Amino acid sequence: MIKYIIVLLSLLSFLHAKTSIVVTFPVHKEFIQKIAKDDFFIKVIEDGYQSFDKRGNLFKNEIYYSDVYLTLGLEEEKKYIELFKKKNRYMKIIDVSKGIEKDIVNGKVNHYIWTDPLLVRELVKNLYNTLSSLKSYKKEFYEANHKILLKELDEFFLSLKKKFDRNEFYNIYVYEPYWHYIAKRYRINLYYRENRFTDLEEVPALIEHAQLHNIEKVLIKKGSSYEQAQSLASHINADIVEHDITKYNWKVNIQSLARKIARYKKNL
Repeated sequence: MIKYIIVLLSLLSFLHAKTSIVVTFPVHKEFIQKIAKDDFFIKVIEDGYQSFDKRGNLFKNEIYYSDVYLTLGLEEEKKYIELFKKKNRYMKIIDVSKGIEKDIVNGKVNHYIWTDPLLVRELVKNLYNTLSSLKSYKKEFYEANHKILLKELDEFFLSLKKKFDRNEFYNIYVYEPYWHYIAKRYRINLYYRENRFTDLEEVPALIEHAQLHNIEKVLIKKGSSYEQAQSLASHINADIVEHDITKYNWKVNIQSLARKIARYKKNL
């Protein structure tokens, strides 16, 4: 009898053991937690503080020997996929962005879909299905949280729309396509520049272009390209806006971006 109880307890322990999930950025961890709460151990590869290569062996081993890597098809994820396949052939690698229509930007598929609340709706649906497949006995719990999250996303989409509807500023210089989807959703024009210093002979044409399109802001990834952006912004009297789309607090982060790039009509 005791033997059967031990076996039963072991089985229950196995069923309820936490699966360890790896994601690339903190924002992806947040979406999972919104659905699954603390049901999974979630490890983040790039936390914005230290590169993966410089992390200690303990951290690396926790990543290597996790159960699942949830990707979004990002170019920077390919190197990790190859590494994980070598280190742990049992790790499941799942692209949770499959089935979501993506745009071609500057000749490449743009995978940074999570700046658009409506595309996040599709992403969290995929996450809900994936998490439910990993722990089928928690499906009802995940479904309830998923529905709450969808409602939050709908409300957030509308609140952002109200903000951008009041905006009188629609044109921005960028180096990278990180903000393509939010710009597309809320009708902001992104003008792409090469990520380099501005040559003096370019300045007259640059000034003319900026004045023609009323470009007063340069949007860059936080922690990169600042000097190049400064050489561009100084010639057209533009403001530099730094933003990181990978941060954990997604809603606050997107609201912060909206405030930084918007210039509201005073009579509204």
